[in-house]
Amino acid sequence: MTTIPPVLDFERWIAEHEDQLRPPVNNRQMWEPMGDFIVQVVGGPNQRTDFHLDPYEEWFYQYRGDMHVNLMTDDGIQRVDIREGEMWMLPRNVYHSPQRPDPRSIGIVIERIREEGTLEKFVWFCMECDHLVHEVELQVRDIVADLPPVFEQFYGSTPARTCDRCGTLHPGKG
Repeated sequence: MTTIPPVLDFERWIAEHEDQLRPPVNNRQMWEPMGDFIVQVVGGPNQRTDFHLDPYEEWFYQYRGDMHVNLMTDDGIQRVDIREGEMWMLPRNVYHSPQRPDPRSIGIVIERIREEGTLEKFVWFCMECDHLVHEVELQVRDIVADLPPVFEQFYGSTPARTCDRCGTLHPGKG
């Protein structure tokens, strides 16, 4: 038998989970993953220096405050601003780095559940010449368990953070 999820009062939900929408976590799933989608509420502030690449589209809706997403394109970094009340669809297979500098920022991000065997990339580019500095490809099954070791490995390694094209040391955490 199919379980029907409850209708939620979004303002009440935010008030009940606001502590989880702040650093260091910054996000909370609204429902346990079901079917095809993960529905996350993401808060600010955050500033990331990594870029993420996954094989599915992501849908952004900015409920409160503003945010932007940095994209790495063939022409270098491109910035997409998403202001309060706006929504945007990120195409699949685009390097992206969501930025939420506004501490009152709250947005909804909907992603597809990754099927077993689906790999994603987390990468860092040189801040001087945009060259790929470090890349990790993995299957993400649990964000909380799988990602911290990836970031700790990069931030803790001078060789991993050094651009092999121009020699610039990536500053690490934003």
